[in-house]
Amino acid sequence: MVNTTKIPAKQWLETAKNALINEGIAGVRVDRLAKTLGVTRGGFYHNFKNREDLLDQLLNLWATNNKFIPDTNLPSTPEEAVAYLNLMLDWLISEESFSPTFDLAIREWARVDTKADKFLSKIDQERLNNLANVFMTIGCEKGEAQTRAKVFYYHQIGYYSMGHHVTQDKNERRLEAPIYLRILCGQRYQDANDKLNQKWL
Repeated sequence: MVNTTKIPAKQWLETAKNALINEGIAGVRVDRLAKTLGVTRGGFYHNFKNREDLLDQLLNLWATNNKFIPDTNLPSTPEEAVAYLNLMLDWLISEESFSPTFDLAIREWARVDTKADKFLSKIDQERLNNLANVFMTIGCEKGEAQTRAKVFYYHQIGYYSMGHHVTQDKNERRLEAPIYLRILCGQRYQDANDKLNQKWL
């Protein structure tokens, strides 16, 4: 017997997200999602106008719930910027609020869909701008800050795309984190980090 219980939009979106991660955009089809949820296709239209509406909401879900940068106030001093970068790297390592697999699934989708690609480019630029602001707060000039933001961001996305986050133990990643930050963030990061540490001595 088919379940006729009304499924909320949130559950449809979560099912669509899992389908995107596991099967790619071709797997995000109304009939497949309905079958996974054990309901008829009609239930879908209680929550979405059409498949395009679902896809738009899936992109928004990624942008709002899968943030590369913690959803806190950006730093205003060099010491705060160091603490922020430390927090951000731990945020990424924990993978509790940022899902690399969801992020990569969106990027694969964007390869074959112009609308998704434009949306991805917009969010990538927002992330890069925020990172650049953090580096400027540390003391980098604008040009250097923008370049360091790209190096940091592209390194992390590349790390995920190569699957290292799956094979490397999280405790090992946390032990390596200070080394990565020194290399990726430069001398100004190290100077501000030393000042921050001195405050606690």
